[in-house]
Amino acid sequence: ALLGDIIHFMKKPLVSIITPSFNQADYLEHTIRSVLEQDYPNIEYMVVDGGSTDGSVDIIKKYEKQLAWWVSEPDKGQSEAINKGFNRANGEIVAWLNSDDVYMPNAITRAVEMLQANPETAFVYANLHSINARGEHVNTIRYRQFNLVDLLAFHIIGQPTVFLRRKFLDQAGFLDTGYHYLLDHHLWLRLGTKAPFLYIPEEWAAARLHPMAKNVAQAQNFGEEAYRILEWAKTQPKLAEAIDLAPDRVWGGAHRFDARYLLDGGAPSLALKAYRKVWKTYPDYAYQHLHRIFFSLLSLIGLGGLRRVYYRRYYLSPKKPADSSSVATEPVTGYIRRDFPRDNYPPILVTGVHRGSTTWVGRMLSANKLYTYVSEPLNILHRPGVLRSPTKHWYLYVSKANEEPFLEPFNETLNLKYHIWRELISLRSIRDAGRMVRDFSEFFTGRIKGRQALIKDPFAVFSVKWFAKRLGCKVVIVVRHPAAFVSSLKKLQWPFEFGDILAQPNLMREWLEPFRKDMETALEDPSDLIYQASLLWRVIYYVVWQYKHQFPEFHIVRHMDLSLDPAGEFKKLYNNLGLPFTSKVENQVLRSSSSDNPDEITRRSTYSTKLDSLAALQNWKQRLSEEEINRVRELTIDVAQLYYSDEDWD
Repeated sequence: ALLGDIIHFMKKPLVSIITPSFNQADYLEHTIRSVLEQDYPNIEYMVVDGGSTDGSVDIIKKYEKQLAWWVSEPDKGQSEAINKGFNRANGEIVAWLNSDDVYMPNAITRAVEMLQANPETAFVYANLHSINARGEHVNTIRYRQFNLVDLLAFHIIGQPTVFLRRKFLDQAGFLDTGYHYLLDHHLWLRLGTKAPFLYIPEEWAAARLHPMAKNVAQAQNFGEEAYRILEWAKTQPKLAEAIDLAPDRVWGGAHRFDARYLLDGGAPSLALKAYRKVWKTYPDYAYQHLHRIFFSLLSLIGLGGLRRVYYRRYYLSPKKPADSSSVATEPVTGYIRRDFPRDNYPPILVTGVHRGSTTWVGRMLSANKLYTYVSEPLNILHRPGVLRSPTKHWYLYVSKANEEPFLEPFNETLNLKYHIWRELISLRSIRDAGRMVRDFSEFFTGRIKGRQALIKDPFAVFSVKWFAKRLGCKVVIVVRHPAAFVSSLKKLQWPFEFGDILAQPNLMREWLEPFRKDMETALEDPSDLIYQASLLWRVIYYVVWQYKHQFPEFHIVRHMDLSLDPAGEFKKLYNNLGLPFTSKVENQVLRSSSSDNPDEITRRSTYSTKLDSLAALQNWKQRLSEEEINRVRELTIDVAQLYYSDEDWD
């Protein structure tokens, strides 16, 4: 057994981690322990201190037996300190973790696995948590797969999540000591000309924002270095070629980057000048930063304090230990404090079929005020303020193969980022303006209160794997009785155009090819709503049945069961999702399903969530004739029998 452990250990490549530090005693121990408490067995850890005088050396000495090497001596800055570590590092894989950041548990193991699975990759990177001085989670920055043009446009990678392959680092060279603020970004560009780099949609690290952090205390200097990097890039053949592919986007990105840090550095007038350049060069970036432009204007008229209110959780002072002579000793796994709702709960997707009571289920799941309800971003008619990417087809199939137009916009939606300028220029009616006010206020309130996003979108039912795997959503799928669904579409006279599904070759090939002839038949008679609705139900819930076996973590619930016992079934669903089912939630569920509510919707209340749930279950028997009911049952029987018994049709 011992020999087996030794052989297993020897197969694990050595990972060298370097922590540069200078006067960061408030945070250093948490950084050190987040490395030492990793589950990866073959780590070489070095701490390079710049001659701290605040007690940092005492903290390092506390752990020196677990360190491969450490030093405390004056240096010329962060890049020189890290390069000292690079020169001593023996690892096949190397990384550095600044002394105010932390690794998440299992981060190094996952990074090694990804590098081993992709041997020609220069480096891998992942999503990044933001924490404040107290260690409280305030945001998660979700990235996407970048290319060289993206990096030249200053789409920034979260440095604490990056793990490098040593052989490519040797080819590209160590950090350039002439850069003090974007030294990491300069290195990514050089590495990117040597080999591909890979994004992993996981959370590997947390970066701390505090008043003394370089990107806060010296924010105004970042833009100058960005322009210097672009001037250098023009002298590098591969990078110059990439700039020529999209010069407006590259320079617009540099202006945007400059503007952002000028605002963070307390120079709103200079920030507005930079945003003017963004607007002229690449307006799309200006739309994405409209909230920052707004805060710049507020700062000019003396209302800059509102920005600190909006971002107040970022700027809390660190908590001192009760005994000021000691340092905190709580375990790192409990270190990212869970003080805000979104820290504990992942985003949720509620889907199924339109007119399938997804609105009711979504509203009830957001009744605990831990979530902000986001309605139908994949609806063709969705508002651009909610999701800036347009949708071409009903029931769009999003997968890794076609995710590029959607991944970043959906990450923005999950972070409750509202695109107010895009919304303003798209307004066509008073009703649109009312929706804008409603959506903006919900997103704004959600961000202020630290809420997570709950997406209610029946049109996402074919994309649930992508939502779960790429966006980290928990999935709830609502199953509506086929006769109830058909009767609802018949009442509203809502046809369905199967051309939207047939026009998606990936969806057809991977899921729905057996239904092609049926869909083509439906197109031949667009007036036959019963056939259309029955086929759509059958197609959707055939796929949902495949999910049931492939993804047991998905929560599939029948609308009928929720209606028969609203309080009991919603409590069960809340428990399965790990959500608190409070008395306030229960009361709201009971009010929404009370016998005092109407048992039928009107055209004016199409999206109402207040119905007599028991009485509403029987509506399809009044809306459909006996002949129509029998036809629906015959058309859907092969799939319906998977969900409903004979008694459910009585």
